[in-house]
Amino acid sequence: MKKILLFSILVLLISACLPQDVQVPQSPLLPVLERKSGLIAYIGLDGNIYVTDQSGRTPSALTADAAIPQDQSSPFRYYQNPTWSEDGSQLAYVAVIGNGGKQTLSEMFVANVDDETSNKVYSSDTEHPFYLYWSPDNQNVSFLSNDAAGQSLLLQRVSVDGGKRVILDAGSPYYWSWAPDGNTMIVHTGNVNSTIPEHIAFLQVDSEIIEDSVDIGPASFQAPAWSPDGSRILLTRLNDDEKKEIALFSSTGEFEKAIGTFEATTSFAWSTDSQLMAYIEGDQAITAGTLGKLHVMDLTTSEDFFQDEDVFAFFWSPNSEKLAYFKPRLVEGNSSNQQLLLELHVLDVPSGESKQVLPFPFQPTNQFSAVLPYFDQYHQSATIWSPDSNNLVLSFQDADGNPGIAIVAASGQLEPRLLTDGYLAFWSWK
Repeated sequence: MKKILLFSILVLLISACLPQDVQVPQSPLLPVLERKSGLIAYIGLDGNIYVTDQSGRTPSALTADAAIPQDQSSPFRYYQNPTWSEDGSQLAYVAVIGNGGKQTLSEMFVANVDDETSNKVYSSDTEHPFYLYWSPDNQNVSFLSNDAAGQSLLLQRVSVDGGKRVILDAGSPYYWSWAPDGNTMIVHTGNVNSTIPEHIAFLQVDSEIIEDSVDIGPASFQAPAWSPDGSRILLTRLNDDEKKEIALFSSTGEFEKAIGTFEATTSFAWSTDSQLMAYIEGDQAITAGTLGKLHVMDLTTSEDFFQDEDVFAFFWSPNSEKLAYFKPRLVEGNSSNQQLLLELHVLDVPSGESKQVLPFPFQPTNQFSAVLPYFDQYHQSATIWSPDSNNLVLSFQDADGNPGIAIVAASGQLEPRLLTDGYLAFWSWK
């Protein structure tokens, strides 16, 4: 313990004395001696699910039967969607099974991380889950799948003990946010381009399923956001002047006040303490997600105290004092080989200062790239932050296209550290 304390103090002292744009090379002792915080779940190169602490030295394989196809006619089995329960004791994930390049079956498992046992809770050869989101009471996994006909999306729920799945709702596209009590959701389904009328509603999912529509005309956005303390909800609406605005509503759906306006679309998320919110003001429509000006607001004072341009996605730290955000940078080249790279910045809320914590842009893995346009939904079900708010886990590709998982210090004072090879990683909430 004394060695850990002395090493931590030494790192802090060195970091404090450095210029802001200088990084300390990581000591080989750091993964061993630094204080561990939570666990990281990741998809390995072999298609299996692993769990490790931030040292990466003793990973535990939750699955061992993934099969990477050798050719287009070979059978395959791989795993995806690792999603932590809020208490950090369980991990849900999906098996994708098929043959000859065609998916034939999906299975969902819930693993008890402490004893490394897994329970199959769902299986279907027609309805394939692609997004998981735990209920706040850690007793159920809600998820999106296609319907059997492939015409819409199904919102479903299954208990951690298995049993019969429950279809809660349908629509396309579909976004939702759990109330902290675990009995109610606020849902947003449909858009101007869908065949299903766009609407926002409360969905009661306790003893019976009851839908109560919220009487507002939604403006262009994706995921609604219930505040972590349960008192308020962030939505969008068209105001009396037909302007698009982000608005604050009570937990019963009553309008309280406007937060900001936007031209094309927006994405937003609460800080963990429910006192701050951030949103991206999209000024042009894109295929998915939002690209534009980042705003960070104190909802008590209504002060818009930080802005930055050309932001694509962000994640709040658990202590609400930092905001990690990504700015896309396109590598020069012809249209067939252009690559999207991302700058990682971290805003320190108390000081109001932002810093690019990686000295170079990085290329995300395909799996992480698929998350970022929908960060406003994923922000509620997964995190890239360590529980102590000191580090981030990033899923990247190196110059040769090899996928890896890296630990990045939020201070920007330490060089990033390779954790392991892999496609996608998320930190546990606790």
